[in-house]
Amino acid sequence: MQALATNLDHVGVAVRDLDAGERAFARLGFNLTARSFHRGSRVPGAPIEEWGSGNHCAMLARGYLEIIGLTDPAKFSSVKSMLDMYQGAHIVAFEPRSNEEVHQALSARHLPIDDLRALERMAAYGPGGRERRRVAFRNMFWTRAHFTEARLQYTEHLTREVMWQPHLLKHANGAVGLFGVLLCAPDAEAVARKLAPMLGIDPYPARDGEYDLRLAASWVKILTPAAWSEWAPGTTLPPLPAPVGLAIEVKSLAETRTYLSQRGIGLHDGRERGVWVEPKDAGNTVIYFFGQ
Repeated sequence: MQALATNLDHVGVAVRDLDAGERAFARLGFNLTARSFHRGSRVPGAPIEEWGSGNHCAMLARGYLEIIGLTDPAKFSSVKSMLDMYQGAHIVAFEPRSNEEVHQALSARHLPIDDLRALERMAAYGPGGRERRRVAFRNMFWTRAHFTEARLQYTEHLTREVMWQPHLLKHANGAVGLFGVLLCAPDAEAVARKLAPMLGIDPYPARDGEYDLRLAASWVKILTPAAWSEWAPGTTLPPLPAPVGLAIEVKSLAETRTYLSQRGIGLHDGRERGVWVEPKDAGNTVIYFFGQ
């Protein structure tokens, strides 16, 4: 099987209070972008309009983390339906070889993929943030009526130089990359086999109740509730299936541990030599940190 996805592009955490979400992730040591407001088309080919949502992003050398929330409940926003379900991780976006190539390949296999749709926002530019520049994407959603496991999509960036500005890539917690995302489902094997053809990769049974979809430098891990309880004991699950955690790669795990401990953030030793913080400190999402 030829890979269609190269890596994870970003994971989006939907929060009910965007101000509180910003404070929480800043406390974790992420250098967040200034608030930006979305504009997009509701359906493929429709005009771009102002949406009622905004975000802060933690831009990493590889991938990024998005904290997203409502800014104007009177306007259209895809965030509303996310928060109607639960607060926490929802968006799992992949970097395609190219959107056209991936769309053609998936359509030829009669797999459920939507047409491309445009999304944009204005973002602060430069170390002082005095200038504002347009950020533009093209998203290709995995058809949501079929894929209920997450807001799964391919994202193609048209203005990478505005997104990945050098001063945004330095984080006090040492974060350098989006390493993985963890999804929980009662039938983890079935979900892994369902998602695998959309990525062009084969699922790998890592251990009992745990399946990996391995990309070039990142991964998706699908776990049963029992397997997840080994990764994050005592945490409460959202309605399943759903993303329940994400993984960040850091320069030095020892330094990250010290940084978080000094700020009173509870840390737990976890699987595969990682440490994790509880959902209460991270927008109702478990965050794992792994050393390089």
